[in-house]
Amino acid sequence: MNVNHVYRIGPQGWQFIQGNEWVDAPPWPRLSHPALVVLDTDDVPSDVWRFEGKPEFASALIEKRVRTEGLVEGAAHIVVHRLIKSPSGFQVFFSAVAIETWQRLSGWASQQADHCVVMTSAGLLCSGIKAGQGRVLVSERHLSLFVHTEASMAFFSAHALGQGGGAVLGAAQLLGSNARGVLSLGNKLRLELGGLWGLQSETDWVDVADAFAQASDTTPVLMPAAAYTGGGGLVHSVLPALAASAAQTQALNPGVDRLAWRAESWVGRFTAVTAVVAIGLVGLGIFSGQQAQQQRQSAAASLKALQQLEARIQAVNTIEASERLVPVAEFAQRLDSGARYDPIELLNTLKAHAGADIRIQRVRLESNQQGKTKIYRVDGVAALDASGAVVRFVNALQTAGWSLKAVDPTDSAPGAFSYELVASVAPAKS
Repeated sequence: MNVNHVYRIGPQGWQFIQGNEWVDAPPWPRLSHPALVVLDTDDVPSDVWRFEGKPEFASALIEKRVRTEGLVEGAAHIVVHRLIKSPSGFQVFFSAVAIETWQRLSGWASQQADHCVVMTSAGLLCSGIKAGQGRVLVSERHLSLFVHTEASMAFFSAHALGQGGGAVLGAAQLLGSNARGVLSLGNKLRLELGGLWGLQSETDWVDVADAFAQASDTTPVLMPAAAYTGGGGLVHSVLPALAASAAQTQALNPGVDRLAWRAESWVGRFTAVTAVVAIGLVGLGIFSGQQAQQQRQSAAASLKALQQLEARIQAVNTIEASERLVPVAEFAQRLDSGARYDPIELLNTLKAHAGADIRIQRVRLESNQQGKTKIYRVDGVAALDASGAVVRFVNALQTAGWSLKAVDPTDSAPGAFSYELVASVAPAKS
């Protein structure tokens, strides 16, 4: 959505803002571009009312009271800007648009070739305002104030009587005086002030803020405004920026039209995200290519070293041992076998890997039936539901260089086990 295409429907007619210029526009124009349209006329009353009952009936209750009090002639379309529930009912900030105006405006917006989002100035007044905040908007000679305290909402308005800047300052003082009681209830209440239309210099905003602060004892912060030039002179307005930020929450269009506008506004964000992701993927591709090249070089070096090691092993295997070395080798083998059957080493190994779920009952050194091979017999008991501990125990002994054979346990207790341990290979060195 191009926020430069903004239309204002004011008491004196239509104005159109594009770029840094504003011009008077013919009413109900045929649009060929997306646009934001703000209804800012004096015949659209707004207020904050409190009701008892269910919030679902808010529009009907407001419409009945609006007609009873004569705020709008005939039927009205109720726009609910904000609603706060309470234990006994609800409080609502609303605008009432005459049904004829509403039907013509909504029908015109739906017939445009591109997205046309419609809002009211009261919607801009409360858009983005959180608890503990408030906003003052000045539109030509009309001033409005919306406040959202920690517990409730409040709305005040004042109209400048007479001509000249002094009349606007008088209206600002009246507005501040009327709202002083509500503003004093909020601790550290943050208030901002901006102009939708009509003021001709930035110093006017400062004067209005000072006049309001003197009467309310609350100093508002000036909202950033952009300057627009045209046939009617110079206007400093927050209208385009405020309308763009409020469109998603304050649009009066049907749900499908609001969704379409949001989808279009997301396109720019998705495009930016896609660009960032694309740049990241390009960088990742370059980095991955460099990493792959380094890994290929490392693998080639490892393969070369492995080939050299295999060649050396093959050369050693082809050497025939001298017959005089055979007795020496047999003697060394016996020494190694005896060292492997060191009972102290075995007990330390069993203790290290038994854990809390296994209790070793007995360890005996035996010989096999031929009497040539030494065998350790280990009897133990595992705790109930500790089969996993036994599996880990067996794997640990195998890693330590023992070959295990399960035999009938000597104990009949649940969890009893017996294994024959034969030294197989040298244990793995850590």
